[in-house]
Amino acid sequence: MTDKPYKLAKVVGPIVIMASAVSQEYGAGINAVATQSIGSYPSIGNLVPLIMFVTGLLLLPKVFMYQRFGGIASRSGGQYVWISRTTSPRVGFLVHFLYWIGIISAIGFISYTVGSTLASTLVSLGITAGAWFATFYGHLTVGLILIWTFFLIHYSGVKSYGTVVVILFGLILFAAATSMYVGFSTPNTEYVNVLSSQIFKGPIPHYTLPSVTYSAFFGTVTLFVFAYAGISAAPMLGGEAKNPQKDMPRGIVYAWIIAIVLFTLVALAIFHTVTGEQVYALIQSKKAYYATLPGILSIAEPRLLGAIFSIIVTVIIAKTMLPQLLTSSRTLFAWGEDLILPAHFTHTNKFKAPDFSLLICAIFASVYLVYTSVVGVSVVDIRSLSVLLEMLALGAGVLMAATKGEKKEEWEKKVGTPGMIIAGITGILVTLIVIPSVVVVPHVSLVLQPSFQVVMTILVGLVIYEVSRILRKRNNIDLDEFIKKSLPLE
Repeated sequence: MTDKPYKLAKVVGPIVIMASAVSQEYGAGINAVATQSIGSYPSIGNLVPLIMFVTGLLLLPKVFMYQRFGGIASRSGGQYVWISRTTSPRVGFLVHFLYWIGIISAIGFISYTVGSTLASTLVSLGITAGAWFATFYGHLTVGLILIWTFFLIHYSGVKSYGTVVVILFGLILFAAATSMYVGFSTPNTEYVNVLSSQIFKGPIPHYTLPSVTYSAFFGTVTLFVFAYAGISAAPMLGGEAKNPQKDMPRGIVYAWIIAIVLFTLVALAIFHTVTGEQVYALIQSKKAYYATLPGILSIAEPRLLGAIFSIIVTVIIAKTMLPQLLTSSRTLFAWGEDLILPAHFTHTNKFKAPDFSLLICAIFASVYLVYTSVVGVSVVDIRSLSVLLEMLALGAGVLMAATKGEKKEEWEKKVGTPGMIIAGITGILVTLIVIPSVVVVPHVSLVLQPSFQVVMTILVGLVIYEVSRILRKRNNIDLDEFIKKSLPLE
């Protein structure tokens, strides 16, 4: 078979698949969320490294299902394709619409945070004018430049994307190694001396952290799911993998192993230098920057070296938008293939990049950047919820495929293996255990509650799907039957 019927370029190997996932994972999650989670759940204190490791283990069922599905039904829509074919088209769309909203809002939010990080770095170097980047117009300028620069990289084709993302993966390894070296080589006493003399200019405020509770532990797990959410980027390259049957499972497993090792070791290094009580004191004193990895390193190391590393971390945080733009655009491409969206969304340019889908994603991300600059909303909880609900739906899909009976497609027969059934059941149980801890977040208004936002997003998605179904029916197309009858071409 030639590649003439295909609109996407089939050029991606396991290294790019792995690098894409890790590049979406290793960013704000470990550099900021890891320590600042203590602000939301003070009782976890020094348990952050353990919880980071446990979170990675709890996502193993999803990783197992991903690599299995990726080897037998690799498509550009990734998880959407699998869920919509094993459960129902409507469920698949609604679950992944929530996921898409989470990705788009994450792009806008991360592009916003880069301005703050850049401002802090420049001010620490004595460049007071750098504070401008933390203003409304500073956030917009930096964020829009980043979003549309990444758009142009994607526009030039997935091969260019692969080259850039592999280079960024190398930068991640360098930053992680540096973080571990500085963290493990800097005693807490040295950090305390600088905090007392330069940051607090006196004794560090003392707080006695409460005893850890079940809800605090799993609430933090839910936050850290945000850090591991990037593994979802790997299946989205399914339509562009050279040999998906081999490359996709390898890339997914490599990404998970690298992520859990780096996250755990870097978290251990951080909490070798600083204690949970000190992190909480910084957060309570409105000095939260010094509770992030760049902030800790700017204290632990000479000013210039600390500032240079802060710039590297800023780049690492910003680069997570590159694979996020890929996953969000390939989702729209898949919806276009399934006729949920108009055919424009499957259009590709001369580089075989889905240019219209990329354009729409970049526009929506820019809108969310403006919204975040005005309102200042975090997306960690809703992003984590979307990842957990995806694992729940995928597990349910595995069980439904396994019990479908004789009317199975060839690829569905390979889904219902004992290993997949165990992974599906485990994924459902993990989701049901973890989700209740974040359904209602304390001290947050109803409109900003993750559960409220999830319900509203699903309602919007339901309207979109039903409108599409009605429009297709006018052309004598049963949308549900069209989606269920086969996998998309790519």
